[in-house]
Amino acid sequence: MAAIFTTSAPQLKLDQHEDQQTPRHHSLDQPLHSTLRTQLATLPTPIKAPFGQMRRLLDTLLSNPTLAASLNNTYPKRGIFKTAALTNTNSDQKLTLDISPSRLELLPASLRTELGPDFDAVVSFFQSVERVHVPQILAALSQLVGFDMSRLHAARNLNFRLCDYIPSTANPDSSNGCGAHRDYGTFSIIFQDKTALTALEAEVSPGIWVPVPPDATVVVCGWCAAVLSGGEIKAVRHRVRRVPGVRRISAVLFVAPDLEVKLRPFDEGKWKYFSDEIIHGNVDVEGFKEVMGKKWRHREGNEDITLNGQDSEVDQDDDIQRLVWAD
Repeated sequence: MAAIFTTSAPQLKLDQHEDQQTPRHHSLDQPLHSTLRTQLATLPTPIKAPFGQMRRLLDTLLSNPTLAASLNNTYPKRGIFKTAALTNTNSDQKLTLDISPSRLELLPASLRTELGPDFDAVVSFFQSVERVHVPQILAALSQLVGFDMSRLHAARNLNFRLCDYIPSTANPDSSNGCGAHRDYGTFSIIFQDKTALTALEAEVSPGIWVPVPPDATVVVCGWCAAVLSGGEIKAVRHRVRRVPGVRRISAVLFVAPDLEVKLRPFDEGKWKYFSDEIIHGNVDVEGFKEVMGKKWRHREGNEDITLNGQDSEVDQDDDIQRLVWAD
């Protein structure tokens, strides 16, 4: 099905090349041993991302503020096309376009027509990735954890995101494309446009980062998978290092459990490692996302968080660590 990067996590014995620079691959068609639990996997795929049309769509929105505003007005709570990096020097230096299935339903036909064939091509691409790969990856994770994960993913709690690391942001010399973080959901599928030789990186041990090949399509597991599996699946910490002067585009499909799902390990034997909030079933996916979302929206420049009149330190994993694990 795919191949695994052995991005090491504590308490796991992982194989790596002797130079410790390039992660070794393992096949997911082999028995599901501990290498799957490192959860950053390459994904062979017949689907080609239409990066040319993605680029044109992003250029159209950037050059047509009226069209971008019309799109954002369909989802005023958060917006769809987010450009904080054009004015915020401290945020992630990227633009994003979020077009989840629920947000697509809000778009009037006239706006879809105005957005044109490039928008339709992007939507069609993400729908193909969802149809081909989401059941495939859920099946692999189900085999690992001994529970049918598809039962928790019936409502299409997905997000289709384009990330545009354009050079002309408020901080053009910054290498911060996307700050270090773990994703909130079950897994994310990341398509890269092969532009930058070093961009997406995974943390193999504290402070040690390994670049992911720019031509690789990868799967990254997140916090929901880590909790539901009782820690058997690790949420991998990753980041994007921007190359100043180089435009890079990525397309990401985020997959999460249904919003009402209680985040609690399937295996009661693992409950002792988790907080009372988790083991008593007090945390559902919707609430979990809201706790984590405040930090990632702040990191991306789309929401202000203040603490005693000062900007809080932006590490979206801190609050989650305290919420999830036992003291």
